[in-house]
Amino acid sequence: MRFLKGIERAASRLAPESWRKHFRASKYELLMQRRAPVDLIVHVGAHWAEDAAFYEACGARTVLWIEADPDTHARLERILAERGGPTRHLSECALVSAQDGEDLTFHRFRGDGSSSSVHRATDTLKARFPGAGESGEVLEMTSRSLPEILARHGIDVGAARRPMLVVDVQGHELPVLVGLGDGLRGFAQCKCEVSRVAMYDGAAMFADIDRHMRAMGFRLASHRYVQVPKHGDVLYIRDGA
Repeated sequence: MRFLKGIERAASRLAPESWRKHFRASKYELLMQRRAPVDLIVHVGAHWAEDAAFYEACGARTVLWIEADPDTHARLERILAERGGPTRHLSECALVSAQDGEDLTFHRFRGDGSSSSVHRATDTLKARFPGAGESGEVLEMTSRSLPEILARHGIDVGAARRPMLVVDVQGHELPVLVGLGDGLRGFAQCKCEVSRVAMYDGAAMFADIDRHMRAMGFRLASHRYVQVPKHGDVLYIRDGA
């Protein structure tokens, strides 16, 4: 397996930039391009909308960005206001969880805040990302569910073509998915951050998320199971979507 991975990396380095996505373990970009247009994208854990250009290239007509940290969200709004083009970018400042009204602590992490989480960092995270970990700032926040936020913005997932859910909330992904209930089945695909090693204390592992997604009628599409990263993003596609 290591030998094959070495060949894959060598081939990727030699290939033109436009071809490198064909050599990656993740087939996310290829699948998204094949499945375009994706009318609606709901991105929980927005940070600074780093994926905006890619979503626009996938034909997104509406993107709803949801970010928990109020300071990060304020910058997010400024970034979105500068984007032109036909895509409608919406944003919401909210800590999404399984239900409305939970009192949760939100730990700000050092750096640009992209690793901030309701969970604290494990020693594994700190060893893998030197300098990462909590800054010491803790926000007391009240959770909101994703169905409530979608209703507030008048978003009908069922009316969209191949709607996509993105969940990138640093170990809190499973409560977000569970909070949708059967509404999760309304999405055609879901990109989700997962971990096979404990990066955040008390967070769900890949096996837990995979079990839930399969029970809801989704299949893992971006990776072979043996290639799921220790910590990274995977794409699920709903059967028949």
